[in-house]
Amino acid sequence: MILKNGWYYDDNNNRWDADIYTEVQAENFSKTLTNCSDCSDCSDCSDCSDCSDCRYCSDCSGCRYCSDCSDCSGCSGCSGCSGCSGCRYCSDCSGCRYCSDCSGCSDCRYCSDCSDFKENPNRYTGKKIGSRSAQTTTYWLGETVQVVCGCFRGDLAAFESAVEKKHNGTDHGKQYRQYIEIVKTIMKMEAEG
Repeated sequence: MILKNGWYYDDNNNRWDADIYTEVQAENFSKTLTNCSDCSDCSDCSDCSDCSDCRYCSDCSGCRYCSDCSDCSGCSGCSGCSGCSGCRYCSDCSGCRYCSDCSGCSDCRYCSDCSDFKENPNRYTGKKIGSRSAQTTTYWLGETVQVVCGCFRGDLAAFESAVEKKHNGTDHGKQYRQYIEIVKTIMKMEAEG
């Protein structure tokens, strides 16, 4: 395992983010890959290339910019998928159904994060913050707003209240409040056109 530019690389050019994984974890994940190359943050895959975050895929054999996948986690370049989660790397999620954490969706009625919208909403995803060191995403279209942060799903006012209740006076609270102010500014700028 070689550490280069913040990534642990194995002999097949598969890599794991050093900010997320230890060298031991990267080595263990590398051992679970069979004939894979140029993949990022993957485990338990076979015959894949150029995949990203394909941990625990049950039906992703031979994925390269996946299409027609099912029960995938962290797919890349998806189209026509079903039951996906963690699809933040997708460049085209048109035709996806029952997915979460997707981007570029075209029919959000079936997505868990976008279920309150009849068409593709605007979204803002912040950097990794808070007690979980994870990303928070806000979706909005007109007056409808939904914040997704871990197990929290609700409007911006409810999120702001939850942050004050749980993280008031902490560094995590400060990070979440900064995120909220950024979202409010972006939404205001868009409303003003």
